[in-house]
Amino acid sequence: MGIPNKWRLSSLYTKLLLTFTITVTLLIIGLSTLLYRNYSQSSIDNVTRTNTALLHQISYSANYMDNTAQKFISTVIAEPRVTNLFFYPDKDMILLDNAFKYLNLLVTTNDYIFSAYTISFPLDRIVSTENGAFYSVGDFYDSQAVDFVRNWDESNPVSMPVARTIPSVSATSGLADVYTYVVPYQPRSGEQLQTALVVNIKAEVLRALIASLNTQASDFGSDIFVMDEKGVVVNHPTEGMIGQNLETEAYVRKILSSDQAAGNFKTNIDSQSFNVTYVSSNKLKWKFVSLTSYGTFMSPVNAVKSSTMLISVAVLLLGLIFSFMMSKSLYSPVRRLVDSVRLKGDELDKKQREHRQALKGNWLREMILGSKEIGQKEFLAQKTELGIRAELTGSIQMILFRIDNYKSFTESYKQGDRRLLKFAIANIIEDLVSVRFKGDVIDMDADRLILLLDVDDSDENETTLKALVHDIQRAVNEYLRLSVSAAIGKLTDSRLGLGEVYSDMLALSMYRLFAGKGSVLTPSFLLTIDSNPLPIPESKTKLLLDSLKLGHLEKAKGYYDEMMDGLIGSSYETALSSIMHLMFKIRGAFPSIAANGNTRVGELFQAFFVGIDSIESMEEIRRMFEAIFEEIVATADTNKQNKRHMIVSRIKELIEEQYRDPNLNLSLLAEEFQMSHVYLGRMFKEATGRSVVEHITEVRMGHVKRLLEETSLSTKEIVEQCGWEDSNYFYILFKKHFGIPLSQYRLTKKFDDEKS
Repeated sequence: MGIPNKWRLSSLYTKLLLTFTITVTLLIIGLSTLLYRNYSQSSIDNVTRTNTALLHQISYSANYMDNTAQKFISTVIAEPRVTNLFFYPDKDMILLDNAFKYLNLLVTTNDYIFSAYTISFPLDRIVSTENGAFYSVGDFYDSQAVDFVRNWDESNPVSMPVARTIPSVSATSGLADVYTYVVPYQPRSGEQLQTALVVNIKAEVLRALIASLNTQASDFGSDIFVMDEKGVVVNHPTEGMIGQNLETEAYVRKILSSDQAAGNFKTNIDSQSFNVTYVSSNKLKWKFVSLTSYGTFMSPVNAVKSSTMLISVAVLLLGLIFSFMMSKSLYSPVRRLVDSVRLKGDELDKKQREHRQALKGNWLREMILGSKEIGQKEFLAQKTELGIRAELTGSIQMILFRIDNYKSFTESYKQGDRRLLKFAIANIIEDLVSVRFKGDVIDMDADRLILLLDVDDSDENETTLKALVHDIQRAVNEYLRLSVSAAIGKLTDSRLGLGEVYSDMLALSMYRLFAGKGSVLTPSFLLTIDSNPLPIPESKTKLLLDSLKLGHLEKAKGYYDEMMDGLIGSSYETALSSIMHLMFKIRGAFPSIAANGNTRVGELFQAFFVGIDSIESMEEIRRMFEAIFEEIVATADTNKQNKRHMIVSRIKELIEEQYRDPNLNLSLLAEEFQMSHVYLGRMFKEATGRSVVEHITEVRMGHVKRLLEETSLSTKEIVEQCGWEDSNYFYILFKKHFGIPLSQYRLTKKFDDEKS
């Protein structure tokens, strides 16, 4: 009976071992597969969220570009002077020149505008701001623009803007990528279009923005481009791609046929897998597309897959070994398996907790910037999963916080430290807000954070919110030694209105330029803005320039302060345009100093125009202007001293050359230099310590002494050769200069000669 029992026991242990081995193997395979799939999907979702947020920002910038173009067109169309370029014949060029200068000023002060044309078929005249030239219709270098106007169909106008590559007289390559708007000017219904304004927007601005945002916001490379509703490329990081038709590509057709405002899917291009993310702009009818190769973000996932497989094999081998050694102790392998599963589950939970805050911020940012409607069901699901505090079902309030001195902030802290400091600011805001409100803080990148609040519009008001913001500013300054400014947005009762509120709030925050750092701006602040401000008086500008030319630094600063005081109450765009116009005037008034490589003036001008968008306060602008004023005055003073030295040296040369001329005097020299004889005489005496007349006498007496010592000429001959007509006056001057009369000087010289 012993042998069968042992056999049955061995068989039981074998079955248990086999069952245990199969169970462990299946569990390891199942867990590994689950972990791999979850991690893969998480990576894909992260790429999609990042790219969607990036494309929304680009779409917002494209819409902003379009709004800027529309405002520019409205300004031009509304200006009476521009009418002269369309209808006034070439009789009074001064009138036409003034009209062109105004149009060119609008183009120059707008960073987005490449050029503008005025086309008039009746006058056979086209005026281009690119080079300021007047053309006949047949000779104009941009024939496509002429065709747009000539073929204009009032019943079926061309969709604007039109992306195209145009010939350029200013670009180095001879070509420029632009977005063109054709605007009929005073058309008559039913008649062929005769006059039109053509505006070309720089495509390079949007291209540079795409490259910049892609570099800053993504840890993986993406190919981002923009196309219109027909699949034609309107912007691409690679030059020369504008105008290419991609409609033959399968993924492009799928995007064009979709009725969704945004989405993503997987596709294969040239045997490679890509994640396609797209966002639509209803206003421009453009599609913003991002192609991200799976190889760029799936490499870490594949590495995890390999590591998981190795770990699984190792765990399986160890399980088998311990199973053989401890087959009678069934609890030990089971306990190890449970511990292994728990450990992997804990690691997964830890990763999810670490990424939860980032996922929450990304989702809320997408909701604010996105164009699609988020249903209540989807919102409640995300609220539970991501831990969103706000209900966002009633009145919604947004407050924008911006870090002051952001340029210094980025220079003082590394990227990781900046991220921690922004996280600390968000924690301070949430702690102070949670006492009274339900809200969430969203990191909107760069220097911006958004506070999203549920409020009761019947109880809360502007004063309450400003008090809350002041508490936050004090806490941030106390604990982090940082300053933040704030802009309070308008109330909205729909999540769909958040994008518009954010856009208005961002525009409001720009008035920190006037209010100063650490300010709190509210919608009521805009009521103080003058919609029709007076321009900076040209007379003030002339006084400032004259003061700089005369070296009167303090007067120049005073005139600058008066002009800046006149901008108080203006819109941000008007103030910035006026300030840039003033800087252009200053640079144009001192071209030689600005181009002089030995001074800092050129560098200061360049620093101003490059950094104007990042300037946060009028005080910063004033410091930049003062530095330029001081450098111009110092350089001009140095040039003045050098010029005076050259004039004095030339006067001495002329006296040495013309001392024999009896008519040589200060007035004659002043005529030579086209200067006042009083000013010339004062300049010479300040430089040499004696007057021009004294120097002429000194030179002549030197030659008299030489002739007396080296020749036997008579006194009359010497007097005539040295430029005197009156010998009596010469005798007086001789005695005064040498201390003895001429006769005694000759006797002394004769005695010395005989003695030697």
